[in-house]
Amino acid sequence: MPVRLVYLCICWFGGIFFASQINWSASIWLGMATAVFILGFILHRWFQGAWLLLSLGVLGLGGVRYTISLPIIDENHVAFYNDTGTVVGLIGIVTDEPDVRDTSVNLRVSVEHITFHDGRSQPVSGTVLAITDRFPVIPYGTKVAINGDLVTPPEDDDFSYKDYLARQGVHSIVLLAQVDVLAENAGQPLYHTIFRLKQRAKATINQLIPDPEAALLTGILLGDDNGIPPDLAEDFRVTGMTHIIAISGFNIAIIIVILVGITDPFMARKTAVLVAIVGIILYTILVGADASVVRAAIMGSIFLLTSRWLGRPNFAYASLFFTGLCMTMVNPHTLWDVGFQLSFAATLGLMLYADPFTQWTRKHLSRVMERNLTNQVMSILSEAVLLTLAAQILTLPLMIGYFGQLSLISLISNAFILPIQSGVMLWGGLATILGMIWQPLGQPFAWIAWLFLTATINMVRAFARVPWASLPVSVSPSGIAILFAAILGVTWYARQTKERRNVVIDVLKQNLGQKTAVFASIIALLLVFNWSSSQPDGLLHVAFLDVGQGDAIFIQTPTGRQILVDGGFYPSVLNEQLGRQIPFWDHHLDILIATHPDADHVAGLVEVFDRYTIDHLITNDAEQGSSDIYDALLQAAQETNTKRHITQAGEIIDIGDGVRLEILHPGPHFATLDRNENSVSFRLTYGDFSLLLTGDVEEEGEQTMLAQSYPLQSLVFKAGHHGSKTSSTMPFLEAVRPQIIIISAGEDNRFNHPHPEVLARAQAIGAAVLGTYELGTIEVTTDGQTMWWQAGPP
Repeated sequence: MPVRLVYLCICWFGGIFFASQINWSASIWLGMATAVFILGFILHRWFQGAWLLLSLGVLGLGGVRYTISLPIIDENHVAFYNDTGTVVGLIGIVTDEPDVRDTSVNLRVSVEHITFHDGRSQPVSGTVLAITDRFPVIPYGTKVAINGDLVTPPEDDDFSYKDYLARQGVHSIVLLAQVDVLAENAGQPLYHTIFRLKQRAKATINQLIPDPEAALLTGILLGDDNGIPPDLAEDFRVTGMTHIIAISGFNIAIIIVILVGITDPFMARKTAVLVAIVGIILYTILVGADASVVRAAIMGSIFLLTSRWLGRPNFAYASLFFTGLCMTMVNPHTLWDVGFQLSFAATLGLMLYADPFTQWTRKHLSRVMERNLTNQVMSILSEAVLLTLAAQILTLPLMIGYFGQLSLISLISNAFILPIQSGVMLWGGLATILGMIWQPLGQPFAWIAWLFLTATINMVRAFARVPWASLPVSVSPSGIAILFAAILGVTWYARQTKERRNVVIDVLKQNLGQKTAVFASIIALLLVFNWSSSQPDGLLHVAFLDVGQGDAIFIQTPTGRQILVDGGFYPSVLNEQLGRQIPFWDHHLDILIATHPDADHVAGLVEVFDRYTIDHLITNDAEQGSSDIYDALLQAAQETNTKRHITQAGEIIDIGDGVRLEILHPGPHFATLDRNENSVSFRLTYGDFSLLLTGDVEEEGEQTMLAQSYPLQSLVFKAGHHGSKTSSTMPFLEAVRPQIIIISAGEDNRFNHPHPEVLARAQAIGAAVLGTYELGTIEVTTDGQTMWWQAGPP
């Protein structure tokens, strides 16, 4: 039964995950679950594997739970009014402890009412993150009036703050918020008490111990690492020791180590477990009882109950997974929470590896030491080192994935630093608790804690200075999955009997040479197949990439020359799209064209220089200072020795293969300071095929091109400025006479692109309109005589 419960929980987690990837309604998931439940009930008397159908039903229920958890963002939700560009007024209540930084304070506010710049107001719901001045610090439960610009949280290649906040129910940020206090002491009295207790503990630590030791103890005990100096925080990352200052399963493991180690010699086993659980509860209250601490406390308590109280390790696994199921029932987005993942992995690591590590170490020490000495060594190693190492095994892939570093010094630094963390938490905890009662009472214990804290800091800094202490590692989610699979595979093998392991080895040894040759042949065949299928096909390909609200056009000539025009706003999105267009073995672009300095055209291009060798960068005459992102683009080109070519109207660039770029705009001198109007515009020709790209040129730039003698007529025209009504004017469209108009814009974008007037103009000239906001990436292919197009999913 415990094993099947684990499988059911895994299916529940899988349902939540798949629902996040598949856009099905709750009714579809519920229908699937109902159907398999009914089928399983009918077949359970005749089919012993009917519980597998039950598992599929649970997977469907997980999909239902995730789907119904998604907010409906309409006019009644505050996030509906993001990115309007105008200041709004909000009234709400601070619903969490203020997050105090060096120069600002982050407040989570549950909004009740919104007022617009024109005086209109209405009730709304939803939570915003208000970023306010450092002083005054506004506590939990305060009713506030906020004025500021309501924006969507940002996301970039390294981290999506938007997704991170969305999983916590926050979909809006108020930058530079002006906050006025309307009322105090709203909210839950219990939370007021907990937060006041935590603030009292922080103040006590600061009074007892100097910085940076006080900041470190605050991070270790209370989970508040904002006071740790940036250089020291970086040293913790380099040495792989960040887990000791982020409350998760590790901290609870230390609490368990301390309490069990103290109580075991004097109490019965079950009594010691009860004392440890009470200690975990008190610690949870002390540090503020936020979600990550509560999760870690529950999992640590389950470990104590099942492994030490009941002596049922198999039941422990079922209890752990069932706890995860209950947590994700309450909030399915918990599945993506880093704290949840670390706590879950650390607790599972304790269950899988703690006893085997202890037994293996004792066995090997007993061969070279007497029994008494072995017991003394084990009393130090088993609790202070082995348990903490066991808790880290399954968290290692997560640490690599989230922090992007592989600490080569981690094993050594952990071996030296982890044993003294029990002292940090024991003496630091006593100093804090007694100091909160009466400061002189806690001071002697604080001095002892200071010794352990100073030793921790000195060792972290020393290990961080070791050459090659860490390496930057970029691992994809699939790579993390493979790493987990490898760890679990080795774990499975190690837990088999000696006879079973010998059978596995014998099977692997059979025909090893043949298997290696076959495997190598298959790999070589797959590589050759992919290489041959990605060779140029003698056709011209133009792909209008789906990069959201922005422009990015990838062009491949008949013999494989590659041109990228603009790159959209998000580097991660552009990199993914280029990975689909460019063969895996090819890291070269012949030409990169940046039409103008706006972020939605060039922000994605900066990282392209890190991934591809670029022969030429073509721009207009905009210089550094046009925008920070454009400056970064020019700097990247300079650092990679990419030749910059400033183009102007009248120039013809021969790409080869019969492909030409006819530059139409701008002229040698900018007629206006408007960056859109000065976009590089050109006509691409290949045989009878022609394509016109005008960047974000609007009416003034279009009139300039109409006044010139250059040919404009083109079969395909990418609408200027994402379909804005100020571009693609009727006189210009009549001169271009396109058969197809491509509009590159984001789905449900806040600018309402394309404008209905542009669509009406396209209809008036008989042109078909294709939009990336509906079709995803749109690829036009031609042999110079015939043209066809296809689209991928948005």
